Amino acid sequence: MFALVDCNNFYASCERLFRPDLQNVPIVVLSNNDGCVIARSNEAKAIGVKMGEPFFGVKALCKQYGVQIFSSNYTLYGDLSDRVMSVIEEAWDNTEIYSIDEAFLDLSALPAQEVTSFCETLQKKILKHVGIPTSIGIGPTKTLAKAANHVAKKELKIPVFNITHQMQWLEKMATGDIWGVGRQWQKKLMNIGVYTAADLKALDHAFVKTKFNVVLQRTVLELKGRPCLQLEIEEPKQSIMSSRSFGTMQTELSALEQSISYHIATAWTKMRAQGLTTQHLSVFIRSNPHRNDLKQYSNSIGFRLVNPTDDICYLTKAAKFCLKKIYRPEIQYKKCGVLLADLRDKSHQQIDLFHQPTDESLAKNEKLMSVMDAINKKYDRSTIRLASEGFQKSWSMKRELKTPNYTTQWTELPVAHAR
Repeated sequence: MFALVDCNNFYASCERLFRPDLQNVPIVVLSNNDGCVIARSNEAKAIGVKMGEPFFGVKALCKQYGVQIFSSNYTLYGDLSDRVMSVIEEAWDNTEIYSIDEAFLDLSALPAQEVTSFCETLQKKILKHVGIPTSIGIGPTKTLAKAANHVAKKELKIPVFNITHQMQWLEKMATGDIWGVGRQWQKKLMNIGVYTAADLKALDHAFVKTKFNVVLQRTVLELKGRPCLQLEIEEPKQSIMSSRSFGTMQTELSALEQSISYHIATAWTKMRAQGLTTQHLSVFIRSNPHRNDLKQYSNSIGFRLVNPTDDICYLTKAAKFCLKKIYRPEIQYKKCGVLLADLRDKSHQQIDLFHQPTDESLAKNEKLMSVMDAINKKYDRSTIRLASEGFQKSWSMKRELKTPNYTTQWTELPVAHAR
């Protein structure tokens, strides 16, 4: 038996958490540089705000209905996601964090008669401890648990639903609503008369095997109640990327150097959290491909390090060296980023035979990196940073409507006033 815990309208719920006055007010969250809609509350959906619409296209509608607009605050969303997942993992060990707002639970060790009550208790616990509303779908397979979650959220509007003995709901679900069935597969299925999840479930396995790929074959078997997908063990990343579009286009090398330094620090933080080092980094820059009136330019360059390292100073120096090689003046740049690749476990490193760092330098470097880690984890990611990241940050992403980092920065803690 599997369960899928899904945070309801996650980004919008995060914004509403510290603004109880917006409990029934429509909310919209915008993408990087306040470009388009990436999250909506149920109230915003009801008035016709579409996912992915450019902000300028829905501005009038939002003004008409008093929609509250927020720039994306990924620091807040990431922290609240960690808190939700911590509550889930504390309640049940056999868990797979599927995305920032979803987690699968393998409940096969739990007696069948206790599964629903366990999930109801978990849903209430998440709401009480974190404040984020969730929906939980339960089924004999991961695909059916995902379908049950859809029914709970979209049809019944209840927090927990077990589809095990109510498979008739599959008759009301379009094939496109089934996990793993994309638009192209949906069109192909409709051409052969398969319109609902129940139709898909009824297909003969031998027929599916001759017409479709292994992914859809597994989906059909999962709909029949035969588990083909187990919880996935999180593997260490093979590469880590950090990139972002500029709030305004940049031409100066100094601005690009600051941005590259920031991206190195962001990727470095993620790498350190996994106990990894890198032996290869690459840097890319590009102009705005949508501005045909401007000169276009795009380039990237790689740099292989002599020894694997997690020294942020060395990585930043190497990245800036790469940037200078591909930078061209008089280009209006829209985006840049870095990629750390060839990641290796820090506890098992093979050093170059002819260029070995001394034990003293390795110990000194580790001490410095650990101090930076500890301070930034306690106070904020940017409490201690390299000066090369700059201070004014004219290149920063445009986020004019961003809320405070309520849960991760002391200076932005919400203040409660007694009456």
